[in-house]
Amino acid sequence: MRVTITLKDCGTGAGGFQPGNTCAGGGGGGGGERSSTGSGSERGGRSSAGSADRQSRISAASNPHTSPDTLVKLSKDESEFVRIDVAKNPKTPSGTLAAMSKDVDVSVRRGVADNPNTPQATLAALSKDGVGWVRADVASNPSTPQHTLVELSKDKDWYMRYSAALNPSTPVATLAALSKDENWQVRSNVSRNPKTPSATLAELANDENGDVREAAQR
Repeated sequence: MRVTITLKDCGTGAGGFQPGNTCAGGGGGGGGERSSTGSGSERGGRSSAGSADRQSRISAASNPHTSPDTLVKLSKDESEFVRIDVAKNPKTPSGTLAAMSKDVDVSVRRGVADNPNTPQATLAALSKDGVGWVRADVASNPSTPQHTLVELSKDKDWYMRYSAALNPSTPVATLAALSKDENWQVRSNVSRNPKTPSATLAELANDENGDVREAAQR
């Protein structure tokens, strides 16, 4: 007996910051459909073998001891789960990370945005990504260039400012400006930033919000 299975892709769509989006796939726009036809026993055997092979590639992609040449090869893997781990791997060559920053999968781009080995020019480009989670990861990355952090600190989305406020690479003058942000969570992160100057902390110690005051007094 032959059966047909229809699988629906999960697309993230375009747009700005999308909290709560947990879709592993990342192509822009709506989802399409794929059809797979085959007997149950054949399909089951192929699925089992394919799953084991994919798991071995995922293990290699996440291993910091995997050779750079292998990581370069895995960066082009058909499985987004493999590419995600390559993007997160601190040993992935910077040139490969730059290429992966254009991946259609959001989670792959997030891995690149969060990787400390990602080139500054690539991080600057990702700071303008259409998905908010990617930009927020850039704002949290200590390797992000200061001029990019300054731009993100002025983003209309509070979560970008929140992320930049805790980044130890954010300029002191920018932290001082963020200490007056309208969002108390942003101000609280300024209080927690190890690079925040004592004068700014003294002001935050008198903040109207109790959590901000407590963080500034630690």
